[in-house]
Amino acid sequence: MDQYLNKMPNSDDFRVKRIHQMLLEMAKGNFFFSLEPSEKNDNIASLVVMLNMVNEEIRASFVHQGFANAHHTPQCVIQLSLLMDSDGHVQMASNGSCSLLSYMPEDMLGKAITDFMTEGSQSKWAKKMPKHLKKQRSETVLHLEFMTKEGLMLGKDCHISVFTTGDGRGKQVLLNTVFFSKGAPFDTRLPKKAIKMTKGIKPPKITLAPQDIQMIREVHDMIINNLDRDLPSLKDLALQMGTNEYKLKYGFKQLYGTTIFRFLTQERLRKTKTLIQHSTLSFKEIAHMTGFKSPAHFSRAFKDKYGLTPSELREASQ
Repeated sequence: MDQYLNKMPNSDDFRVKRIHQMLLEMAKGNFFFSLEPSEKNDNIASLVVMLNMVNEEIRASFVHQGFANAHHTPQCVIQLSLLMDSDGHVQMASNGSCSLLSYMPEDMLGKAITDFMTEGSQSKWAKKMPKHLKKQRSETVLHLEFMTKEGLMLGKDCHISVFTTGDGRGKQVLLNTVFFSKGAPFDTRLPKKAIKMTKGIKPPKITLAPQDIQMIREVHDMIINNLDRDLPSLKDLALQMGTNEYKLKYGFKQLYGTTIFRFLTQERLRKTKTLIQHSTLSFKEIAHMTGFKSPAHFSRAFKDKYGLTPSELREASQ
């Protein structure tokens, strides 16, 4: 269909060029791209896995940085919107869609949406969409992976609406999702003024000074870097950090939007998801590396979070 498809995705030169393109996007502050693993098992393949993992870590920390440093975290929302006919041919592509996928509008119009997807997403689309097209109106969410013109992979949960056309003679499909971009490097400077706690937390008059924010960030980083270890109690952790339990508990929730122990669990699960998708480690090894007491405990927590067992996700990622 285009120059990308005519290249050899498994050639070393092409794979290195994709890594170079990925690094350029990361340098621009665009952390929503990833690289599709190749069939080879060599140093370049290992580099691709590590780069994807690093990119996902940065993307997650980017969200938390917005809580802690909102005034110094410029963000750009880019919307990927595609309107298609019942056969999946693109009838309208938003400017954001063209920008994200690196295509001109005329290169997308009239083409099948699956031409811009990975093979796995092509199969998912072919399997899931027919039943929705049979209904008068239907909505669903699918995790789809798109390929840019440069060969980068763009994965996201997409909201898909199927509806009858105005004349009642056919169906149209609207696909929507959004990406967040950061146009400048992380600004790690602390705000000059103290941040007041929101009124929803009692009592509401607690204030976080810059040194308090720095301390809470250190707790955040300690959790991220020690996911395989259990945390001490809040009382012991506060003593270790030179603060009080109350300020640590509510200060962390103010900056990161969740409690310390929920944050630990969600980061453990997020890392397990990355390892399942981008490594060949056994589930027992992954459970051990991320602090779960047993593979069974890990499997239950994972399914509660993502709606799939680890085995189902790995099978879907292959």
